Amino acid sequence: MKKILYSLFIVVLMLGVFPQQQAFAKGFPDVSQYTDEIQFLTDIKIITGYPDGTFKPKDNLTRLQAVTMILREKQITDFTAPDPGFTDLKKGNHGYEKVAKAVQLGFISGKTHTNGSKYFDASAPLTRGQMAKILVQGYQLPKTKDVYFTDVSDLNGFKDDISVLASENITTGYLDGSFGPNNKLTRQHFAVFMARMMNPSFKPMPNMQVHFIDVGQGDSILIQSPDGKNMLIDAGTALDAPKVIAFLKSRNIKTLDIALATHPHADHIGGFEEVLNTFTVKQFIDSGNVHTTATYVNLLTLIDKKNIPFSVAQTGDVIALDPAIKLNVLHTDDRAIDHNAASIVTRLAYDNVSFLFTGDADERVEKEMIGQSNLKSTYLKVGHHGSRTSTSADFLAAVKPQAAILSYGKNNIYGHPHAETVKRLKDASIKSYATETAGTITVTTNGTAHSVTTSLTKPVPVPKPVPKPDPKPVPKPDPKPVPKPNPKPDVNSGLYVIPGAPTSFKNCTEMRKSYPNGVKKGHPAYASKHDRDKDGWACER
Repeated sequence: MKKILYSLFIVVLMLGVFPQQQAFAKGFPDVSQYTDEIQFLTDIKIITGYPDGTFKPKDNLTRLQAVTMILREKQITDFTAPDPGFTDLKKGNHGYEKVAKAVQLGFISGKTHTNGSKYFDASAPLTRGQMAKILVQGYQLPKTKDVYFTDVSDLNGFKDDISVLASENITTGYLDGSFGPNNKLTRQHFAVFMARMMNPSFKPMPNMQVHFIDVGQGDSILIQSPDGKNMLIDAGTALDAPKVIAFLKSRNIKTLDIALATHPHADHIGGFEEVLNTFTVKQFIDSGNVHTTATYVNLLTLIDKKNIPFSVAQTGDVIALDPAIKLNVLHTDDRAIDHNAASIVTRLAYDNVSFLFTGDADERVEKEMIGQSNLKSTYLKVGHHGSRTSTSADFLAAVKPQAAILSYGKNNIYGHPHAETVKRLKDASIKSYATETAGTITVTTNGTAHSVTTSLTKPVPVPKPVPKPDPKPVPKPDPKPVPKPNPKPDVNSGLYVIPGAPTSFKNCTEMRKSYPNGVKKGHPAYASKHDRDKDGWACER
């Protein structure tokens, strides 16, 4: 009954706000967007067209009309209120009593001139933020969850109202993650908001975001599902854990519904220990591939200590994150000798947009998946940081991605991404994004449309200083050359030899006791039997 009465009230209200002119129920010649929503509201006479048969979809609503709507929704009959002191709206002017009452009730405020005087600007366009407040108050919508937009800060007066509107899926904002609270609201956009309020069939698919977090030489991917669930795939190294934590906090995340470790290498799981100590984690999924490093052992110990539900992924598993999406395990191998080959490979599909997350899976794993799984995906997370041992031409042909994401660190000792991989992506005409140059990369999609935003922008060129004439040099006697000692390789170069360390190792476990990151070809301890992926590094993580 209350909804029926309110719907009738809205009809009366909107007929009062808009000009009382003849409605054109069918076929506005100037409407090319949101035709169904506009027709719906026209048919029930909430909005009307103009005598010339147009709708004027891009005309704006005004601040005074907004005040009228709020006061009518609140059924205000007593307009006694102090003079708000606006220079452009005096007692006796049209709309004065309504504005004064609205200011007293806190629904709306005025603007301030540079000289300090206040004015109301009654004919100024209504903004998206102001409309959010009107709809939330009009329908008394409850706040069911927090929804955040990049351009709506905690200081924005409409933050809570916008969040409520988004939680009800009345709005999803723009594909770049913004809401545009100060954007002018047009008649066609008002029609969209109102239609979604009154008829749920007009509600859009909510947005999903996938963030490829810039953790340098490592992987960390945050999935924020349409229903607001959060899943973290890998967490970078221990040194980069603060970056992951800072990013999660910037998204106002307090709980991770799922944490997934693709395989036990430190550049994928090292950050998890600090993440688990910072956030509540409801479920942890692991490859089950055992590693003897302290990083892996400490992680398992912490999961057990915190009593986090733990499971080992199996090929064919369906991960239940959000009923609006499909998240399938395409590969995992807990018995793999090479830890990279143990990588959990997952495919995420949201309606028509999909993602393939490959961990450090190499060409052997790719070959296994080709023909056995549906690999075609809109976005590909390039395997093993762009190593030549992953992302084969046959694999790219099977995936057919529109874009590829590479996660690697600047000047890393492995030379990632390798030129061969970059060339294969280029030859396949696949647009590539890299965390090293773009920072954190975010893909936003509603299941149909999708867009990419990055956290870094190109630096502004610094003008070159005007050269000054060099002073004439004073001749000095040539110093006698002093012989320089041969420089020692950098400790992280893969060629550094630890004094007294063995030069032959039985296996990688033994080698990593002396050389945690492995050694490069040319090092006395290098042996081809330890370089399983033949990339010139033995026993690398």
